Amino acid sequence: MAIATRQSYVLVDPTTQPLVPAFTAAPRLDNLVNKRVGVIDDSKENAKELLEELVALLQERFGVADLHYHRKPSASKPAATEAIQHLAQACDYAIVAIGS
Repeated sequence: MAIATRQSYVLVDPTTQPLVPAFTAAPRLDNLVNKRVGVIDDSKENAKELLEELVALLQERFGVADLHYHRKPSASKPAATEAIQHLAQACDYAIVAIGS
């Protein structure tokens, strides 16, 4: 004897809306002459070399005056809070390099 059963399925949409944090961008600099640059090296291969070339180019072509350098202990770890605070106070802008 066959028994007929009826099953019901509920389809759920797994997508969500993106969570976009509030963010206010810093004002753009008019130029780089005599500005202080902070660089964060993510400690991956070639990041240091990339930053050295970039900073040399910025100094030669745009008159960047000062450099503050921070190397993270590992690419998977965030930069130390103290290092970020130092760069925020001591620099006019910052660059982060991601190596290969």
